[in-house]
Amino acid sequence: MRRIVPALSTVTAWAGIGAACAVALAPAAAAEPSIYEPSITPCGHLFTTPLEPPRPGTSVYWSPFGTADIVCFDTGWLPISYYQRDPAGQWHAMNQLIPGNYFINLVGYGHLPA
Repeated sequence: MRRIVPALSTVTAWAGIGAACAVALAPAAAAEPSIYEPSITPCGHLFTTPLEPPRPGTSVYWSPFGTADIVCFDTGWLPISYYQRDPAGQWHAMNQLIPGNYFINLVGYGHLPA
């Protein structure tokens, strides 16, 4: 019995050292966004319709759907794109043709470009 206890404690110690080394050598997870994981967030608050009074920091958006269901599409390496979902479920790109004025793309898509 005396021989088993020291042998077990030695095996346990080596197992603990091995586990600590495995954790220390494991690769770190990447936290920065990539093209495969875009950031899609609601951002209708950045726009007003032509009929609303202007608010500081907002752009005018010319759309028959108002400013509802607008999202910011950020890939992390391209400029942020804006899309709006219409009541039928189609996504429309928002294009800035005049500075401070965005216009709806009449052609809709069934999904975002993600």
